[in-house]
Formats: sequence, C-alpha cells, structure tokens
Amino acid sequence: MKFSNLYLMSSTEHRALKIQFDQKITVFKANNGFGKSALLKSLYNVFGAEPHRIDDSWKNANVVTLLDFEIDGVQRSVLNFANTFTFFNANGLREFQSSSRTRGLGPFIADLLQFRLSMTDQKQNVVVPPPAYAFAPFYIDQDKSWSSAWDSFKGMYLPNSKKVLAEYHSGLKPNAFYVAQALRDQISLKIKEETERKNGLADAIAHLDTVEEETGIYFDLAYYKSETDRLLGESRELYENQSAFRSKLSELGEARSLWSAQAGVARAALKETDLAFKRSIGEEQTIECPTCGEEYENDILTRFGIEADSQSLLAILRNAEIEIESLDREIESTQATSNLFNASIAKINAILSTRRNNITLEQVIAAEGRNAATSSLRGQLGIVTNKISELEGKRAEQAESMRESQDRKQQKIIKDYFESQIVRNASQLDVRIAPRERRKINSAVLSRGSEGPRGLAAYYYAFLNTERRFGSSVFCPIVIDAPNQQGQDKDHLPAIIRFFVEQKPPGAQLIMGVEEAVGLDNTEATIIEVGERKHQLLNDESYTEVSSHMKHYIDQIV
Repeated sequence: MKFSNLYLMSSTEHRALKIQFDQKITVFKANNGFGKSALLKSLYNVFGAEPHRIDDSWKNANVVTLLDFEIDGVQRSVLNFANTFTFFNANGLREFQSSSRTRGLGPFIADLLQFRLSMTDQKQNVVVPPPAYAFAPFYIDQDKSWSSAWDSFKGMYLPNSKKVLAEYHSGLKPNAFYVAQALRDQISLKIKEETERKNGLADAIAHLDTVEEETGIYFDLAYYKSETDRLLGESRELYENQSAFRSKLSELGEARSLWSAQAGVARAALKETDLAFKRSIGEEQTIECPTCGEEYENDILTRFGIEADSQSLLAILRNAEIEIESLDREIESTQATSNLFNASIAKINAILSTRRNNITLEQVIAAEGRNAATSSLRGQLGIVTNKISELEGKRAEQAESMRESQDRKQQKIIKDYFESQIVRNASQLDVRIAPRERRKINSAVLSRGSEGPRGLAAYYYAFLNTERRFGSSVFCPIVIDAPNQQGQDKDHLPAIIRFFVEQKPPGAQLIMGVEEAVGLDNTEATIIEVGERKHQLLNDESYTEVSSHMKHYIDQIV
C-alpha cells in the first residue's frame, strides 16, 4: 500500500493544504505547534483508525480529509467528511460509504487489506476488529507510542489485543489460522445454544417421568380457574409492556421527524446555495445594480464563499442523516421486541378463547396424552443430540485446520528472524537489551531515559521487518511522528533518524515528522517544510484549488 496525495480543507477557516508523497520516503519538517502531528494523524484517521488526541483547534476547524492511495497498483481514494468514511474507485466514483467504524468500515477495510484477523469480544461474539487493528504496527504516534508498544490508536478494546496483534502481524498465526478460528468459534456458539435446548428437553422429559399416572389429567375446577387466572394475569402484564414499548416507539418517531425536518431544511438551503453559486459563476466580471445603476465586482472569493456555505450545509445534512439511520435501527429493534409481545398475547388469547368454546383441559390432555407428549419430546431430543454431534465434528475439523496452519518450524524461523533484527537494531541505536528469555515478540523491554525511545525504535523496526517478510495481509505505509523523544543528544538524534530511513523494510513507504531533519538531505528523502505559523498548518492560497478538487467527491456522499 502506498499513499499518493493528501488534501486537507477547512471551509470554516477558508484554508487548505495539498501534499504529494514520495513513493519511498517523505519527511515533514516543522517546529513544535506548526501542525505536522495533525497532518500525520490525518493519514490513518481518514481510514477510521482514531488517534489518541486531536487538538481542539483542529476539531473546531472541521477539517475534511481526502487521501489518494494505491494497493498493488490499484488506485483508490478515501474521504472523511463529517465522520462519514467514503471510498472511491480509480475513476472517482463512490464504491463504499459508512459512518460506523466497527459494523461497516471494519469489514470493508479487512477485505481491502486481506486482513483476516477475527477476535472474540467481551460478550463472546466473534467480530472483525475495527480499522485500528489493521494499521496498529504501521503508526508510531507521538502521544503514546514512545512510552509503550501496541498503543498507537484509541479503540483497542478487544481482550488480549497486544498479544493477538503481534501473533497475527508477525505471521506466527497467519490468515488461515484466524479464518479457521472464526468458523470454530461460530460453531461453538451454535453448540452452546443446542446444548441448552437439549438440557431443556431432558428436564421436561424427566419431569413428565416423575408425574404419577392418576394425576396426569386435571379435573379439579379450582385448578382450572387458577390456571385461567394465571393466563389472564400474564396477558395483562404483556399488554402493559407492549404499551410501554409503543410509547418508546412514539418518542423515537418524534425524534426521527425532528431530524428529518432538519435534513429537509438543509437540503432546501443547499438547493438555494447551489443555484446562487451557479448564477454567480455565469455572471459577468462586473454586475450592474438594477436599482442604482452602480457596477459591482463579481469576485471569485464571493463565489467560493457561497461554495463553502454549501459544504457546511452538506456536513449538517450528513449529520442529520446519520442520526436518522441510528434512530431507524433503534426503531427496528424496538419494533421487533414489540412484535414478540404481540405473538405472546395472541397465544394466550388463543388458549383462553379455546376454553371459552367449552373445550376443557381434560379433553385436550386426553387427545394428546401423556405418552404422546413424552414421545414427541424424546424425538426432538434425538434430533438435537445428533445435531450437536455433527457440530462437534465440524468444530474438530476447524481446530485441526488451526493446528495445521501453525507450523512449529516456521514459527521458530519467524522468532529467530525477529531476534536477529532486534539485536542488530539495538547495536545500531546504542541500546542495551534484556536477555533473550525476557524478550517477547509482542512487547518491548524498555530502559530508562533517552535509551527508552531508542529501544522502542529498535523493537518497532524489528517487528516491521519481520512482518514485511512473514505477514499475510497488505503491508501499509510506515508513519513515524516525532522521533526526538527524551532529549536525544547530538549523536543519537541523527542516528535514530538515519536508522529509520536506512533500515526501513524493503519496498515500504516511510512518512516521518521531525523538528529538524538532522543527518538527512534531499538525495535520501523528500523533505517538506509544513505549517504557515504556530497553530496553523493550512494556508489561504490552497483553498480554491483544494475546494474545487474535493467538490466532486463531497457531492457524492449525500
């Protein structure tokens, strides 16, 4: 995977920035506070991998991000507009859009990157991890990554994430392992459900077996009355619950109507601003006032001011549409629960109406009979038992596939390669390393002071070179923010920067942000100075060009 062009635009500030990346090494140079970290955070945030900290000034600017990238030579673009993530093909046409980082975006990116990792969440559901898990090894963030490994993004919420990520990305457990594991876990869930059903059937049969023959049919009128009263009580309770759900549906409907009204107002305003923009484009350079006869300049800043208003309205409209989608899902869920109540009420009413038609409990039991009931339950028990046996066979097959995918010889080769890399890197970066028995592929043993960040640098590149050689998903660009940590001295700072450039994995794209590109020149990397002034990354001059380029993509998201 390679990044080609990055476009950042704030309609709020009427500022923008366009960056073209070197396919090998791009180094962004700027003093602290000039925005290089905001630029680097945008690169994976546009894919839905949320960084730990985004400055309030950047949030308030409502920056829209568009990134051109390629995977194995196939061009695509991705747009993050109002927290909606949209992917476009090489012709600039939309092919996927989602506002959910987990349900929609995660599976799409997993397919895009051949990222087949599956994990189990806290509720024991098998899930595709969010995008942060696919990009975790490739981003070294200035806020967390220089104090601990495997902590590049927010939202790494799944259990045992660090160990699982290290095993997957290094190739110790390849794609085939996790495909089989996902199937195994899904089968295990079905076995659990069928086992609970089996136990329920067995309990029912055991209960019937303990009932005495003469008490199997109830002729007692008092029992008949109490049973009827019980059913009527359950029916009343169900009606009360159904009423509560209807009230909730009414509240959700009202909320949806309000958001729909807001969306309608935004659409109407968009239509007006689009017409105003088109009319302003079509007018002459000077326009005569029909009232006073004075001539006024039809300047481009006014026209693009109208266009900026249009983009702000698009953001409002998209936010309303996201809220409507969320309310629709909640209404659907609530309606499904309400329908369950309807079914239960109908069942109770059917039983009661049957009794009102003079068909007694005595006649029902006599028709079906205790033996028929037991026979039916035993038949169902046999079916469920056979199904569990069949599922256990399938689970065993997937467990075997998992074992076959883990070649012990291959795992030893991977671990030995990682060890050789960590030893070599530590030597180059003047880092003392722990004994081999304390070193693990999923964590870094850190020293104190300035040696700590250099030790992490040695670990990160040992792992990335291992992943480049043995990993099974798409290898992404390496993004490194602020390697000058813990006050690196005049010898160690150029050494660490040159280390990242010279020892990067073969064929990988490296993007790095530094205060000073010490030890580098333009023959080794494309060095770009960024930032207009303190707390201002974007500039006024690029706004017209970037706004015009982005319009084609933004227009497709609504």
